[in-house]
Amino acid sequence: MPSTRWLFLGHVILGFAALAAAGKLQAISEATPSGQQTMIAPDLQDGFMIFNYDGVIDKKVNENRWLTPIECVLVRKTAGKSQVQRAYLGHECRAESVGENPFGHHGNYEWVGLSAWDGNYAIRSGPGHANQPVQQYGKMPSDMTIKVACPDRKAKAVSFAEALQMLQSDFKDGYRRLYIAISYRQDGYEYVLYAPSNYINFPHPTKGVRSYLQPISGYVLYEKDGLFFTAYVVSWIERGQTKSLQFKVRDQVSYGETVTHDFNRTVHIDDDRMKVAFFIYE
Repeated sequence: MPSTRWLFLGHVILGFAALAAAGKLQAISEATPSGQQTMIAPDLQDGFMIFNYDGVIDKKVNENRWLTPIECVLVRKTAGKSQVQRAYLGHECRAESVGENPFGHHGNYEWVGLSAWDGNYAIRSGPGHANQPVQQYGKMPSDMTIKVACPDRKAKAVSFAEALQMLQSDFKDGYRRLYIAISYRQDGYEYVLYAPSNYINFPHPTKGVRSYLQPISGYVLYEKDGLFFTAYVVSWIERGQTKSLQFKVRDQVSYGETVTHDFNRTVHIDDDRMKVAFFIYE
């Protein structure tokens, strides 16, 4: 794994190894076709984020830091340009106080933080307190730094046939956690979403008729019109071909809209070059 030094960039701290890989979106996204064994991917196995790294929030000293694993990395590139941008999603958590009564916190919501190319954000879901709405989406204070430790590392591309064989043989050669790299285009951007394959549908080894895989992962990041959303992502892969890609997006709605609004809408990706590829870390 690359050695790690840190560069402070205002609201976010990135390892030099990740910065050095900033121009590698094409290499990453093209390293997954069948027959290509080695690829480069963000380290979702050991990557982590430390929030409030400098101990200052809203110009006030705050002693508490918090650590989460990195749940997914969303890589974005404008079509026809070389600059690559990354967004990192932490693990969700219930509202808490830091002390002897953690769940005595007045809020009754779930919280997740992310660090992206244009700042750090908090996304919440659920009611606030005393029937008041919770602020569901907003930028974190500009002086609250986040340390992102997620260098790129070598991984092994796993073909459709290999993934199917691993699943149908009950991982006879030893369990290996499968990850997915999802490539798609939308609104003039080229995206690659890296995430663990948390849940996989596959045919029974002796009773199955169809040859398919249907991985689901969540939470992941979905971006649209400059806004970030938490979502689940699912794909239908038949005989090695990605046939369908959908996001179940948790929308940003007001407290009153939770009764009338479909705040878990489905987004269908319409891209003839979309691809879901499996990989494992070496």
